Amino acid sequence: MPASSNLSVPFTRNDKDIGYKKMGSKYMEEQFTWFATKYVSQNKDVLRKLIIGFLYLLSAHITSCVAIVFVNDRLPDRKKHPPLPDLILDNLPYVPWAGQASEYCLALEMVIWIGMVSLSKQRLQIIHRLCLVAGTMYWLRCLCVLVTSLPVPDVHKKCYPFPEADTWNKLKRALDLYTRFGLKVVGAETCGDYIFSGHTTLLTILNLFVNEYAPRSRCFIRGITWTLNIGGILFILLCRGHYTIDVILAFYLSYQIFTSYHCCIIKERTSSFPWKVVDYLSECFEDNKETLPEFEKVSV
Repeated sequence: MPASSNLSVPFTRNDKDIGYKKMGSKYMEEQFTWFATKYVSQNKDVLRKLIIGFLYLLSAHITSCVAIVFVNDRLPDRKKHPPLPDLILDNLPYVPWAGQASEYCLALEMVIWIGMVSLSKQRLQIIHRLCLVAGTMYWLRCLCVLVTSLPVPDVHKKCYPFPEADTWNKLKRALDLYTRFGLKVVGAETCGDYIFSGHTTLLTILNLFVNEYAPRSRCFIRGITWTLNIGGILFILLCRGHYTIDVILAFYLSYQIFTSYHCCIIKERTSSFPWKVVDYLSECFEDNKETLPEFEKVSV
């Protein structure tokens, strides 16, 4: 048969599949090459900061889980130490399902924050800033729960301290708490970690980041996050998850850490030693100390 006659032979289905696979693999290779050479090279410094911020938050979260387990094992005796007097809790009804409702508020805020970040051109900057602020709050909370143990505010709550457990057993419980993210909806139960409220901290930080970086024309988004923030705090009090002082401190400290960090970005302070250290750290993570980035929608 002449060689030219091979051109008339139609492709079989297997030949087409092989051709499509080759085209697909070539396209994926081109996309990976573009991502590695262009995107990563252009954002190499930002990605480095993001990785450092993520590791900072991860280490703070792990340490906080370990501290909570050790604090749980040295709870004050509930027979000798009843719940402390609390002006707000003493005048609010007890609602057992309110604890899960506060976590649903937290989940909705997280969804809004993810949507806002995914549409912003400064997504990597926003994420690494949230990691730094949240990580700092976790380190502060770890310190506070270790130095002071308060009586359990909820008389209905069952706490199971194991003061005689060995270190390995406690680390296993800390790992279980970490994998459950400390959420009641997935079965995490903690006692003793009251000063200050971790749920209020996350609610407030997510709310502040959405308010700072969401489009200025979308005022309803800010209204939703503020409603979720305040509603989540109210649910925490209704379920007796924390004393009132816990949520007040959590909201105040979250606001101060968030505001202080963003002030360091746009204004240099060198009047005292602590601010010099903060300025130096902010310079390591922030290139521009003149203005905060406005929301810019990513092009599609």
